[in-house]
Amino acid sequence: MELLVATVIILVGLVAVAQLVPTSVLMNSNNRNDGTALVFAQHQMEAMRAMPLSATTFSDPLGVICPLGNTCQLGDPAQPGTLVGSPVNVGSGSPIMDFSAAPVNGYSFTFLDPHDPYGAAYDVRWAVITTTNGPITTGRRIILGVYRRGMQSTALPVTLDTMVSK
Repeated sequence: MELLVATVIILVGLVAVAQLVPTSVLMNSNNRNDGTALVFAQHQMEAMRAMPLSATTFSDPLGVICPLGNTCQLGDPAQPGTLVGSPVNVGSGSPIMDFSAAPVNGYSFTFLDPHDPYGAAYDVRWAVITTTNGPITTGRRIILGVYRRGMQSTALPVTLDTMVSK
């Protein structure tokens, strides 16, 4: 009888541990995707911050921070203080890129990770608020979001928010 009870206890423990393996594999995969999205978002944000304040567009001959043949936008000085670009939710006080809305031309693209054997696709979107002093652009707030499409569990997009000014 003692042997039977001990066997049942061990089996219950083994079944519980066996159920943790697929969950941990899924969480590890999602963490990898979030990490890749964050690194790409930081790279994208630094490239946008490096653009001169007078620039309203940019392109990339390598096609990494702006797809080849496209022109990416950096706000509109004719609309100072107005969010221009992809939709942003500000429900909790911190801006979060709204990936449920349709992509906005010039303020979004899909990045395919060349190092991912599964061909991971990252949705990249941004919005810009331009600050001016008369006709001169004096600052730019950039809100950038990157989201891995096709994840197996619910995850929030990576959103970065920065300000560049003279």
